[in-house]
Amino acid sequence: MLSNGNEIKRVNENVYRVKSQSGNGFYLVSKQGEDWACECPDFVHRQVACKHIYATYFSLNFREHVTSKNLALDIVSPDLEQCSVCGSSHIQKWGWRYRKDGNRVQRFKCLGCSHRWNAKNEGFERMRSNPHAITVALDLYFKGVSLRKIADHLKMFERVNVSNVAVCKWVQKYVALMKDYVDTLHPELSRVFHADETKVNIRGQWVWLWHLMDGDTRFLLANHVSQGRTVADARAAFKEAKAVAKTDARVLLTDGLGSYGPAAEKEFPNAVHVSGIGIQGRVNNNRMERYHGTFKERSKTMRAIKKTDSAFIDGQRIYYDYLRPHTALDGRTPAEAAGINLDLRGNKWEAIIRKASRTHHEPQ
Repeated sequence: MLSNGNEIKRVNENVYRVKSQSGNGFYLVSKQGEDWACECPDFVHRQVACKHIYATYFSLNFREHVTSKNLALDIVSPDLEQCSVCGSSHIQKWGWRYRKDGNRVQRFKCLGCSHRWNAKNEGFERMRSNPHAITVALDLYFKGVSLRKIADHLKMFERVNVSNVAVCKWVQKYVALMKDYVDTLHPELSRVFHADETKVNIRGQWVWLWHLMDGDTRFLLANHVSQGRTVADARAAFKEAKAVAKTDARVLLTDGLGSYGPAAEKEFPNAVHVSGIGIQGRVNNNRMERYHGTFKERSKTMRAIKKTDSAFIDGQRIYYDYLRPHTALDGRTPAEAAGINLDLRGNKWEAIIRKASRTHHEPQ
């Protein structure tokens, strides 16, 4: 019965439909108290467990085994299209290596020279938790879920028991890795930069957070924190934006803050500076005001950012530019609108981390 497949169907947690071995219909196997009963003549007349009940037991045990194991623990990527010894592309899977932490690693064999090796967990080497759980944590964090709630979610749904401190360390580690990677990319921008500043709370102290964004692509260029709104502070924000954009502004749109004019003359001397814009009017800064709202949706959950170089600030820019689809861009990310197509499919966090790790380990 089990080998034929599709003969045991779960109606609910207490009722199963098991196909008759003769092929004529199904019998209902139902739980009555602590025991199971079947409608088949064998159980009705003898009141002992029949083959249909035993098949249900097997199905229950198998279901428990599958749900108790995090299947995302498997490491299966070959990472190499050719054998590192002989260069042959004739590679096949060759069993598994089982680790003490419960993970299993796919092994590969070269059919040319019989060289064997283990798949690499690219980007997640020496991590106790699996890539799926880590990237779920990153996604929830930048969607506004608190660290403690993320840890609770992982324990409940991913069967990964970690603390909120561990989740915080994951954010710090992978934001730093991704930032080094994305800052090497060259976006194609309209060069119409929008700039604005807003107040944020860092350890109970209100400071200024400067944002610069490309107008057409919505590509976020800078998240700069400063104590004040001086010309030097504005220049530092503009320098950060230039480093990410790899180009200067053609047009700079700002509000009427006096620091913008002198800073623009120094950092964007050839740009047309349009100042005094607001929310309404033909020329407005609605893009920046909307982003401030997006940023504060997440920072509100944190109650206060802990430090000026918080991984959250850089991570929010990466999430906004490369991972979060934008409705105004027809569902594309700002990076895709800016001509950066990283082909991030499925688990986008895992894909960009693996790309960043691969670039990080390439010889300089």
